[in-house]
Amino acid sequence: MAARPPKLTREQAMRARPVTARIIGREPLEGGGERLTVPFVPTGFQKFFFRQTQGMTRKFDLDAFGLEVLAMCDGQKSVRHIVDTFARRHKLHPAEAERAVTMFLQTMMRKGLVAMAVE
Repeated sequence: MAARPPKLTREQAMRARPVTARIIGREPLEGGGERLTVPFVPTGFQKFFFRQTQGMTRKFDLDAFGLEVLAMCDGQKSVRHIVDTFARRHKLHPAEAERAVTMFLQTMMRKGLVAMAVE
């Protein structure tokens, strides 16, 4: 079994630079969202259950806010920068924006749509 990576401090997590998985398809949804198609990359137990994954894809439905955050996940901008930009654009309290953006990024990491580059 692989060792779990060490937990990051809050400051390390805020300096991390999220990067989006390769998007191979986009379909518009009502309300400004999109359905994104990405290649399926198995993790953990999925590697055991899905032996043949070539050509498999996953789809994610994101609203306009999710797309906005995802667009900033270019591997160059830090989580802190994304949070600050999101708060400014939507006139949110910084703590509220931080909570929303970090929860979104954590969910997208679990689903394999976003990876983090950590120093």
